[in-house]
Amino acid sequence: MSDFIHLETQFLEINENEHLSDAFARKHYPLNSIPTNCILDKTLPGLGATYSEIYAERSSIIIEPNIPVIQGKVSASKEFLGVYEGCNKSTIKTYLQDKKIKHKKILCTPEGYLKVRNIALGMEIDLYNEYFCLYDECEKITQDIDYRDTISLPMNDFFLFENKAFVSATPLEMRNPEFKKQGFFRLKVKPNYEYRKELKLITTNSYEQSIIKQFDELKDNECICVFMNSTNGINKLVNLLESQEIKDYKVFCSRKSEIKFKEKEIQKSYESLNLPLAKYNFFTSRFFSAVDIYTDKQPDIIIITDLMEAKHSMIDPFTNAIQIYGRFRNTFADGKKFKSLTHISNYGNIGIVFSESEIKNYINISKETYEQLKLNIANADNEGSRKSLENSLNGCAYNKFIDEDGSLNYFKVDNFYDDERIRGYYKAPNCLHEAYKDTNHIIPIHSDILCLVSDKEKLEYKKQKSAIEQRKILIKKLDALSHSTEITSKEFERAKVDYLNLGNRKMQKETKYTIDAYERLGSKKIIAVNFYKDKIDHLLKKEKEETNHKKMFSKEVREAIIKRFPQNNTYKKDELIDGFSEIFKNYGIDVKVNLNTIRKYYGVRLLKGGNNGLVIIDLFVPDFEYN
Repeated sequence: MSDFIHLETQFLEINENEHLSDAFARKHYPLNSIPTNCILDKTLPGLGATYSEIYAERSSIIIEPNIPVIQGKVSASKEFLGVYEGCNKSTIKTYLQDKKIKHKKILCTPEGYLKVRNIALGMEIDLYNEYFCLYDECEKITQDIDYRDTISLPMNDFFLFENKAFVSATPLEMRNPEFKKQGFFRLKVKPNYEYRKELKLITTNSYEQSIIKQFDELKDNECICVFMNSTNGINKLVNLLESQEIKDYKVFCSRKSEIKFKEKEIQKSYESLNLPLAKYNFFTSRFFSAVDIYTDKQPDIIIITDLMEAKHSMIDPFTNAIQIYGRFRNTFADGKKFKSLTHISNYGNIGIVFSESEIKNYINISKETYEQLKLNIANADNEGSRKSLENSLNGCAYNKFIDEDGSLNYFKVDNFYDDERIRGYYKAPNCLHEAYKDTNHIIPIHSDILCLVSDKEKLEYKKQKSAIEQRKILIKKLDALSHSTEITSKEFERAKVDYLNLGNRKMQKETKYTIDAYERLGSKKIIAVNFYKDKIDHLLKKEKEETNHKKMFSKEVREAIIKRFPQNNTYKKDELIDGFSEIFKNYGIDVKVNLNTIRKYYGVRLLKGGNNGLVIIDLFVPDFEYN
């Protein structure tokens, strides 16, 4: 397996408040635009690379990874064509035939490109020589190909174009040798000013507590933008807001996710950018790059990684984080485009991370196995052997690196390396912190927040299949916390709330039962009955009777009764029962009051009928000992 390709690097300086077209003009690039056969590393989002191509005096095909980007760009002019799902062939053909548009600008998804190519070929239009092909946000090919195989579809055609370029503020290294063969070079933009951004990095063993605290700190701010690559994770955050009766939010996601949210009764979800922004705004990964967000509210940006909810919510400091803050294009009075930038992440729970040499060995052995299986199939002498070998071939690990025709897809290889690189940042808090420092793009201010109940413990508790097993885990945890001399009572209560908020209503009911039982019985009695609910119920009933008896005949309760009902007086029955009930309630005594209850405190000397059928009781204090 080959290593990264090494290309000649040229540098392009840019001054503050300049656009790339200004820098291109200073270097005398043709049309003041992107030179051909280059990988343009913009360094910073928002410098106008795509803008320069849109307005360059040449026809262009600009491939964008996601639809919202295209929608935002083509809205600027009727002379631009956006091609994505829903754009029909006749629309494309009419646009290509329109002679009034001298320099055609087609912005399309990778899948939409094939529509354009096929129609153009049918019309005998020479795309490869007449159009400049620009692949925008080029790192997305590597990052997304594991779940979106079609994102690399234009690449075979890409190398057929006479004039072409890759562009991104965060391009990744690549292994495809065709770039070297065609004489590509890297054009690295060098800003002549301080461009690094401060980022508050919060690593934690309890994601939920950290995000609640962050929301609370920002509750008085006017615009909070949350970026998270997990629809389930966003759904939980929206539910958290709604539980606090907060309705001023919007969710931006794919059409598929929008339908999913609406099924969960989250109505404020949109597949396209819907302005103005709300107080709380949630963005899935399709809005991480290229989309331009113009807002008159200076946002606080929160990036979220929750490994317990979704492994794919991992954020790459070298690409995703930089692209995310680059979405915001308005500059405010303080000279900044956002108020604050925060990344909250838990860590661990990611398994083994391969080194580069281990990845190389994995791919090479997978390839050898694949090729040997193909050879064995060709030499199989009966149908049974052939079928068995074909099944083994279909399950071979090497399949994840090749296209349907069996050819190696270098972007799939890059993706495997890239995933392992990013996973390595989430092994421990210092790994993510070091990665942010190594970007030379972000100044991380790191806090590692440890909570009494970790995300790992919560996940273990939720995964238990029986209430008894959950009870065992929870009792053990509560016992450890209650015997610790290092935690406060407030922290202990917070830990209980963490468990009480887990799972569905049934689980929460069981959790409350266990906590109540622990507080009334302690751990030893519960362990002694092997955590069985019916036996715990019996102990609770007995404990309740003993507790009530002890409270009923305490000195404090006795004195409260004598004060309320002095001895040797006459009272109505209802008056006595209501009075005793009120006193019992005040002292936490759970006993139904009747005449027999009253006789435990007073003797009845006289009992006779009264007005309206009321019983009149004359009382005296018998010989009585109390606790």
